[in-house]
Parts: sequence; C-alpha cells; structure tokens
Amino acid sequence: MRITSITPMKDEAPFILEWIAYHRLIGINDFIVFTNHCTDGTDKMLERLDELGLVRHLTNPSVFNNNSHHHWQAIRYVNTLARLKRSDWVVSFDVDEFICVNTGDGTLNALFEAVDGANVISFNQHNFGSGGMDRYEDRLLIDQFEYAWNYDGIYNVKVARRGVKTLTHKSAKPDYFANHSCLVKEADLDAVKYVNGSGKPLDRNLLVKDVKSLVAPDFGFDLVQLNHYAIKAAESFLVQADRGNANHENRSADMKYWRKYNHNDVHDTRIQRWSERVADEVANLRKDPELNDLHVAAVEHHQARIKKLLSDEDHLSLYRRVRRQHQNNPGIAPKRAN
Repeated sequence: MRITSITPMKDEAPFILEWIAYHRLIGINDFIVFTNHCTDGTDKMLERLDELGLVRHLTNPSVFNNNSHHHWQAIRYVNTLARLKRSDWVVSFDVDEFICVNTGDGTLNALFEAVDGANVISFNQHNFGSGGMDRYEDRLLIDQFEYAWNYDGIYNVKVARRGVKTLTHKSAKPDYFANHSCLVKEADLDAVKYVNGSGKPLDRNLLVKDVKSLVAPDFGFDLVQLNHYAIKAAESFLVQADRGNANHENRSADMKYWRKYNHNDVHDTRIQRWSERVADEVANLRKDPELNDLHVAAVEHHQARIKKLLSDEDHLSLYRRVRRQHQNNPGIAPKRAN
C-alpha cells in the first residue's frame, strides 16, 4: 500500500529528520517534498534523503514561475503527476504538523481499520502552544511541547473552529488534491464515505470545495489529530517570523500570530508513545555521515540566526513581547525560569 504525502518546505532543516522519522514509523512511505529559496540547508538535506530513497525532493515551481504563492504552486504542479493516481492514500500537510493516531497501535493502518471503510478522513489541527519554552533546543518537538488548545471551545472570533488536513483513498475518486482536502466532482460523490477525526460521518457534499476547517460539533480528536507545532519556542518563533509567509509575501508571523496560537490549556502527551522509537530512527538516519553533517550545520545555522535576530532591536522587541505573553498567560503549562 502506497501512502503519499505532499509537503512544501522552506528553511526547516533542524526539524526535518524528526518529521521524516516519525511519519515513516506510522506508515507514510512516499514523501513528495517541494522546496524554495532555502538558506539553511533544507534543500541539501532533502537531496540527500532523496539519494537514500527516503523522499522525492523537487524544486517548487514557484521558483521558476517567480510566484510568491509557494504552497499553491506546489499543489497545482503535483496534481499533474501520474504518481498520485497510483497511490492508495494521499495527504497534503506541513512539516510543523504531525499526524497523531490515537487508536490501536498508533499507525495509519490502525486508523484505517477504525474508520470502518471510510475513504476520506479529515483530521483536525490540535494546536500546541509554546509551553513557556524560551530557548531553542535540538530535541524532539514531540517531547518539548505538551500543552495545546482545548479539544473544544472558541479560539477564533465567535466560532468554535479547527483547521483540517485530509487523507484520501483512491476509491473516493478524487479529482484534485488541494491544500486541506481532496475535491470530488458532484457526479462521483456517491463513491465517498467521509468522516472526521472521531470517525463521525460528515457531509460528502462539502468535498466539492477545499475543506479548510470544521466547525463544532463536526470536528473531533478521538481517533486521530494533527499535532500542529505552529510557534515552537520563543527563539525559533523569531526565525519563523523573519522567514515570511509561504503564500503571502507581505505577511509574516507576528505578535498577533503568536497570541492566536499560544494557548496552553490542555496537557496532551499522546504522541509521546512514539518518542523512543522516533529518537532511535533519527539516530539511525544520522548514521549517514552526510545527513549527520547537514543536521549539525542546520542546528548551528538556526542558532546563529537567532543570535543575529536578537541583536536587532525590532526582533529583540518581538522576543521580549512573546516571552512576556507566555509568562503572563501560561494556561496550565508550568511557568519557567527566566
């Protein structure tokens, strides 16, 4: 069974090996990754992983189209590839997102068994806050960040809403794979059995458009969730803010973005059933001398970038503001020493 993922990346090198290791362990076996304008070795690391047969690394067509909508350009291009039609399951998601299966042995096969023949599964983002972490550390994200949004409740203005990504089986007759879900022609909707992350049936008619989010009571986390490490530690957030937005060149992560995602209202360690195996798999990947050197260089680049940004008054001001916000609004996360 081929399970294909589609992921655009830019300057994510320190976090790639964990993401690849984890998703290989739960069952993804066909990674298609697009990159653009990398400065931290992300493209070099993915090239090496490609040479080792672990991913397919492609230049984002946005580079030669001179188009700033990098995610959209990658999605448009990948839909022209015959490869997706040969895949059993397809999902598009980002490198700061981890598919956390909460049923059976935590693998995608366990999820497929639990949804009783559903062939489109939309799982919701479970957004993790900073947990009060200030410093960047070269450790597993799944071990560092344990505090997230509540499983219900309103975090968007007046609406209890959660973003989604979607696994789609070829039997659903997808016409197009968008960023968040497949699109299905109205004439083919009878082939669709559509469920949410708790296995609850959803209206298949939603799939004539890209399903970007679900509103309560239609979202659920019982069987599967998408752990979204949107901001990480305060220092890494500076690098993220400086990097820019993948689809809107005039937008970037800022204080508003930090406040949106930095809620630490529930303690969730369900993904940590995989911690030891992920650490072992990352260690195995780093036995390749070139991959190890690239990871070390990526960490050093990230640390140097943080140091440089902290020497700039505007970024230092942002850093102080985000630290103040998570110290004054810890939720249930423990307050940490300065």
